[in-house]
Amino acid sequence: MNRPYPIVDQPLQPEDVASQTELIAHMRKTPLLLYGILVEITRQFYADANDLPIQVAATWDPDDTLSKLWIDTDYKWEDEHPEFRPAIYIKLKPLTYSTYSGRQTSLISVDLKEGEYRHERLGTGGAEWIHIGRSRGESLILAGSTMDYLDSLGTVIRDDFCFDTFQLDSLQPLSVDKESQERYRSIVSVTFTWQDLWSLKMESPKLKRLVINAGQGLYAGLQ
Repeated sequence: MNRPYPIVDQPLQPEDVASQTELIAHMRKTPLLLYGILVEITRQFYADANDLPIQVAATWDPDDTLSKLWIDTDYKWEDEHPEFRPAIYIKLKPLTYSTYSGRQTSLISVDLKEGEYRHERLGTGGAEWIHIGRSRGESLILAGSTMDYLDSLGTVIRDDFCFDTFQLDSLQPLSVDKESQERYRSIVSVTFTWQDLWSLKMESPKLKRLVINAGQGLYAGLQ
């Protein structure tokens, strides 16, 4: 008589594993995570005046009433009435995806015994740091400071935040929006790549090990 296989209802991860702090190495680099990483490293750099070139007088502070520099993402930037000047906002470039194998599918291996499918994706993207100063000189000074920081510590940023590559791409010294006052912009660009790995475990019983000894009985009878 056919009977349904008894499936035990249990969480995908043990409770002690699920309750642990999630590491960046275990997280997919979504746009929100990339924004968070890039804003955090920028704020850390501009938070300590001892790290900055002597020409940079503006520092960032978590307390808005003490901060002399506005640092955040482009989607939080108020274009008509920015919160502070000088300001730096970070804008992500388009993200593209491929595979190391060159195939369209992200599947790289299958464990039939465990019912586990392993996947990988190679991500490529970039970001822009837009510096807005109260003068042309202030915009250029901030852009030069950011450029030197990202270029000098690119390998450290790459290793700390699990990128494959992280490197300086370009610097646009100055652009002026004549329709607005005090709109002096200098833009620093970087490019980066990373690899996302994940696995899917099918909700099915494990395969039993099947051993076939073909012809063993016949061989025994001939002896």
